[in-house]
This record gives sequence, structure tokens and C-alpha cells, in this order.
Amino acid sequence: MAGPTSLRLLPELEASLRQLTGVRAVRVVTGPDRKPTEIHVLAAGDKAPKQVARDVQSLAMAEFDIEIDHRIISVVQLDSADQPATEADDAPAAAAPAANRVTISTISVESGGSHTQVSVTLASGGVEVIGNNRGAAGAANRARIVARATLDAVSNLVELDAAEVDHAQVIPVGGREVAVCTLQYLTVNGGQVVVSGSAVVRGDPAEAVARAVLDALNRRIPA
Repeated sequence: MAGPTSLRLLPELEASLRQLTGVRAVRVVTGPDRKPTEIHVLAAGDKAPKQVARDVQSLAMAEFDIEIDHRIISVVQLDSADQPATEADDAPAAAAPAANRVTISTISVESGGSHTQVSVTLASGGVEVIGNNRGAAGAANRARIVARATLDAVSNLVELDAAEVDHAQVIPVGGREVAVCTLQYLTVNGGQVVVSGSAVVRGDPAEAVARAVLDALNRRIPA
């Protein structure tokens, strides 16, 4: 949410961004220097969020000579392209319809010799992306490999510069098993943020680890 000193001083940029294919509403938050600090986009689900962000960057540079950092762009997608558009002021509050937008399609875990190879396929807005990771074999390391593969897949949907898995593990909690993970990434100002996520194991521990990663990133992606 915009802070008390946030302003909206670029209505012409907002108007142009609304002309992008699939974009329904846009809100550009700026500082007193008219430099964008947050860009919230409400879009149809026919493009990957990463592509929508790139379109925003390209238009801002081509028409206004404004360089946009991809990390300030937040993309929320509608379930269907024929849903009515909302006003730009409502774009941040429209995050609710995007719940469960990123889903886990398949997880493949192959162990051979001294290494384990994991592939995670995620789906979002009709687009599927695959993430891979390979690491030393062993039950203690498997959760971390799955988490890294999931993070790799997410990076094909949204920009996650310098994001990495800090910890991933399946632990007993009461009479259940729970996958927990912590991730760290850099903010737009160069600071470091650590986020955590968890998911109850419902059969496949690898699937729970992947869900824990998405839970940790729930403010970065429409999961």
C-alpha cells in the first residue's frame, strides 16, 4: 500500500499503460520527484505476469524515457479476459480474484548415483513454466532441491533477482508433517528481505515443499 508521502503525478503514463493489450487498470505511485515507486497493473490472464511487466517497462521507456525497475511492478491477473475492468484506484484491492492463480502442475524427482534432479512445472494464466535444480542425493537435501527448482520456475513468471533458498525442510508438527522454507532476496533499494512459507504435507512431501515456496512468495506472485 502506498505510504503517506506517495503521490500520483504521472496520469499520462497511467493512461498510456491502460492501452497495452490485456491491461484493464493501472495505478502508478510516485514520489515528489515524479519518479515511479510502485506500479500496480490489473490484467487479463492471457500473458505471463513477467511479459506484462516487460511491456510496462518498454512503453515507459519508449514514450516517456522513464526507466522502470521491474521489482516495483505488481501484476494481478483476472480469471477471465471478459471480466469487467475496474478503476485504477481499485487495482491494488483487486488482488483477491487472483488467489490460486499460480498452480503446481507436475513435480518430477529423479535420483541416480550421487545426485538428485528435480523439475517443477507451474501454471499461471494459461502459461506453463518449468524450473529445474540438481543437487547431492539424500533425504536431508531433497527439500532444498525441490525448493530451488520451484524458485527457478517462479523466476520464469516474475523477476526475482538475487532470490535464493535459505532453508527448506519437512518437519513433524504434532501428528502431521509440515514443509517449511525461508527465502531471501534483494529489495529495490538494495536491502535484504527474508520471507518464510509453510504447507501441510498431503501425500507427496515434494509437492508440499513447492507449495511452501509459493506461500513464502505470496506477496510477489499471485499465488
